[in-house]
Amino acid sequence: MKKIFAITALSLIFISCTTNKTERDINTYISKNIMADAQSVIMETTREDITPDKIKITDMFGDAQNPFTGEKYFRDYVSYPYYSIRKFCSALDGVITKIDYPTNYYGDANLSIIVKTEELEIEYIGLMKINPDLALGDKINKGTYLATMLGGGDSGMVLSIRMRYNGEVINPAPWF
Repeated sequence: MKKIFAITALSLIFISCTTNKTERDINTYISKNIMADAQSVIMETTREDITPDKIKITDMFGDAQNPFTGEKYFRDYVSYPYYSIRKFCSALDGVITKIDYPTNYYGDANLSIIVKTEELEIEYIGLMKINPDLALGDKINKGTYLATMLGGGDSGMVLSIRMRYNGEVINPAPWF
């Protein structure tokens, strides 16, 4: 029994170490090869006294708990605080692969826009008005104005960011 326990424990440690190493390797690769030239997504803040360098992510990637129901879930994105970002841009050069129009919002409100490079996909999520000069399939440069957040200030609207590397969701926090 002790032998089985020891083998199982060593196997779990090995799997854990190799998994973390792979994640570290991916983060290092992205940092050096893809996000090395990235820029901040923040173009304009909601108030003059808020500067982009002071805005920190508030909703972190990983396990979370719904404050109203207590239900646990996995958050596969990060979010900037509701009082911070008015206008935002693309962090990278890429192609617009999705502009999502929700059915339960009025007017020109959009839910998300995805900019994709060869290996990396960044999805910007929130109640926003997309730049009307953009369309699916457009090739854009980093710094291209993507959208204006609707509400902002005290309304509770946040800009959430989800990233996928070769189709797998990854934690965007190291780069935002």
